[in-house]
Amino acid sequence: MKQRNSDKLQHAIQSLENAIKYSRSSEFQGLDIEFKNVLISAVVQNFSLTFRVCIQMIRNQLADRMDAAEIEHLEPNDLLHLAMKEELISNLNQWLEYLNCEHLSQSSSIAVRTFEKAAVFLKDAEELLRTCSKRNNNERRKAA
Repeated sequence: MKQRNSDKLQHAIQSLENAIKYSRSSEFQGLDIEFKNVLISAVVQNFSLTFRVCIQMIRNQLADRMDAAEIEHLEPNDLLHLAMKEELISNLNQWLEYLNCEHLSQSSSIAVRTFEKAAVFLKDAEELLRTCSKRNNNERRKAA
């Protein structure tokens, strides 16, 4: 199950990375505003998907180490605080901003803010994936 979660997060990260890369290309700059808005929406949607997968990854990692029923009922805000304490993430304030963006990204006026945060978030999502993969590998070695 852990490998499947890692694969899911890797796929979400790759999709977000592709959307961000295209939105920073010279082709993007030459597009009409309508097309730019569609691509901004694609980045925002990929951000939201990747963030939800990150939250699930954090939830799964913590549930493996603690009371799974308790972890399952934690609100994302509390989950992020615990993830910081357990060293799954390194910048709590940044992750709380991502949480805020994820909640607000449904509003088109806030979508630009989320769009601008997406590239920073991408790096943090990749760091989370590396941290969780390293922990999983260490656990496998200990079990062997």
